[in-house]
Amino acid sequence: MNANANCVPCPDGITTAAEGSTTAAACSLALKGYYIDSANSTVAIKCPLDTYQDQEANVTSCTACPNGWKTKETGATGAAVCLAPPGFELVDGATNITACAAGSYKADWNRNPCVACGTGLITKEAGSVSKDACLVPAGYGLTSLSPMVAAPCEKNTYGDSVDRAAVANARCTACPADMFTMDTLETRTRNSSEYYTAESACLVKPGWGTTSTTPQECPVGTFNEGKNRSPCHHCGTGWTTVAAGKTAESQCVVQAGWKLAADNIPAPCDKGSYSTGGTEVAPNATCTPCATGYSTQEDESVSNDECAVCAPGYGGALCAQCNYGTFASGGAKVGDACAACASGSTSRKGATQSQQCYSTLIDARNDVFNLADEGAWADNAATTGIACGAACDALDTCVMYKFVVNEAGQGTGKCSLLSEVSSNPSHTVGFKIGNGDDYSVWGLDQSVGAALASQPSSVADEAACKDACTAASECEVYVWNASGTPKCTLTKSELEEASISMFQVVGAKLYSDLHP
Repeated sequence: MNANANCVPCPDGITTAAEGSTTAAACSLALKGYYIDSANSTVAIKCPLDTYQDQEANVTSCTACPNGWKTKETGATGAAVCLAPPGFELVDGATNITACAAGSYKADWNRNPCVACGTGLITKEAGSVSKDACLVPAGYGLTSLSPMVAAPCEKNTYGDSVDRAAVANARCTACPADMFTMDTLETRTRNSSEYYTAESACLVKPGWGTTSTTPQECPVGTFNEGKNRSPCHHCGTGWTTVAAGKTAESQCVVQAGWKLAADNIPAPCDKGSYSTGGTEVAPNATCTPCATGYSTQEDESVSNDECAVCAPGYGGALCAQCNYGTFASGGAKVGDACAACASGSTSRKGATQSQQCYSTLIDARNDVFNLADEGAWADNAATTGIACGAACDALDTCVMYKFVVNEAGQGTGKCSLLSEVSSNPSHTVGFKIGNGDDYSVWGLDQSVGAALASQPSSVADEAACKDACTAASECEVYVWNASGTPKCTLTKSELEEASISMFQVVGAKLYSDLHP
């Protein structure tokens, strides 16, 4: 266009065919990027978006960009400015541009192809316009930054539970020490649909359990099947395991010092026995008694070596049974003798406490035990009660004595002794000691004492007869007559002025010794 001040400019977007035009009618050509308004030839309009016009010509329209390309602005002056916008590309062989596929992006206006995020990386959707849209999928981690590569976390590692930005620290995280992912625990390749997205995918191996700090091998007495995040489970009371690292409750065995009781519940071994415990082959256990005469110091002993003290009722160098007139409460070291009962008292063999030592002569509660046949008394030369008792005490066969004081006084009188029938006695007579703690038992051919008003019925044997006497507070003697039709009679002593009776207690004649 001429710069002459007298020249008149054509309207915006319109020009002339050449210089030197002399009339407004020469303004008839649209500039590049414009087209002539078909309704008014003196007006030019910029090409709309996604079109261009690359000539100075009398045109009334612009040309659409090919392949669906776009323009950044209106008034495009050529096909060269028809471009794919960010997030789009023209794929080889295609006729129109399309959005960048998922896993790729394109940031600028150009005709370049979309850029792949990298192996294993994704985008949330197609048409991503920035590298920042590239994400590491849930359960994946970066294995390389250049080139960018992500792979599924496996072999004791885990990723995030959500897709995350592809930055340097977006790597798989190692499981804590002594924890493993399932592919490792099952010695296999990770399944294609199996992703480890949190620390909860890290599990303990069989025989291990979690704690408040770190995993540990299950100690003795506990177990865990593993492949979980659980603590070790305890075997029940009285149960244990033979070693650490057990995986199932079925591996719990009865612990040493215990037995499996009749109700299938473990119970501790009592003093005097021991148990080495169960094994996985034979999980139950029994308590083994110590050898006769020996015992343990405590319950729950675990070996025969603990049978190192004498049992109750035993003592001496070889822990032999305590003899008559002695006792031992147990627990004494081997070699300690049984303790002697107090003077004037005796006990059964194997007595275990001083309370089992009984006076060798015990008074009738009233005055005398009369006999059905008073002629059975045998006179003795003793003239005092003390001497009469000593005479009975000196004879192992003396059942009891009776002493009648002379009318003249002076403490003298008549002594009579009753002796045991040694051959086939018809009656067994048991004198109650205390409240039935034991009985002094003798063989006679007659009853002793006065029968109680109330007598037991249907008594089957001597033991039941004894029990009936124990239950009857008034009873002092049970009389068991086994000849003919068995009969139990309960008797007592009677009041008789100036007379006393005492029955003798001999260790070998105690009911507890005769019926151990």
